[in-house]
Amino acid sequence: MTEGSAQIESEVRELVLRFLELADEPHREIRRTSVDQWDSLKHMEIVFALEDRYDVRFDESEFAELDSPAAIARALRRHLAA
Repeated sequence: MTEGSAQIESEVRELVLRFLELADEPHREIRRTSVDQWDSLKHMEIVFALEDRYDVRFDESEFAELDSPAAIARALRRHLAA
């Protein structure tokens, strides 16, 4: 993972934690299916915040794959490289 990739993943993780109002536990895996607070409304809030922050637009078909900070970072890198 490059420095830019690590930075994106770190920023995404911080954003997700903030929206879900979770404390950062460095080794905690955050997945949409394992965090009760990450419901459909929070999911949309997170997606919209990411789109604003990185000036990208996710297609609705991508929403389901955006289920963890790592998966979101991968999708962001694809959009930013395009």
